Amino acid sequence: MGLTFCSDEERRAEEAYQMALRYLGFRSRTQKEVEEHLKRKGFDEEAIEKAMEKLKGYGFVDDRAFALSWVNSRLRNNPKGKAAMVWELRQKGVDAGLIDEVMGSISEEQEEAVANRLAQKYYERYKGADEKERAHKVAQALLRRGFDWELIQRIIRRLE
Repeated sequence: MGLTFCSDEERRAEEAYQMALRYLGFRSRTQKEVEEHLKRKGFDEEAIEKAMEKLKGYGFVDDRAFALSWVNSRLRNNPKGKAAMVWELRQKGVDAGLIDEVMGSISEEQEEAVANRLAQKYYERYKGADEKERAHKVAQALLRRGFDWELIQRIIRRLE
């Protein structure tokens, strides 16, 4: 039975890796989110870099998979327009080229269907208001959710 000696650097990298795994245990995260978490916990650049290499190697950190999952979740559970999703992904540190790629996977029909469902919900909510005010409130709600003005106008015309 031999003793294993590891350098202080290797030990810190392993600690960073283990802390990152715990952080990722709650939900998937972007590379930037994990790196920032480890920095806040006091790890140096070298430990973070080694931990990130290991995490990526095992597929625990994958910004492409994260972005695709994020967008699909937004379309299903908390509907947002492309503009809002782009902003959210940028905030999470996803590369602009990757964001463009993922956003390109959403068809105009998909986005319109999501906006339509949301508009119907808001239209019902404001049924006590007069038609003009109702249309205005629905449009404002869709704008806040990041939908394109042209799309909103088409939907409002169909609702009236």
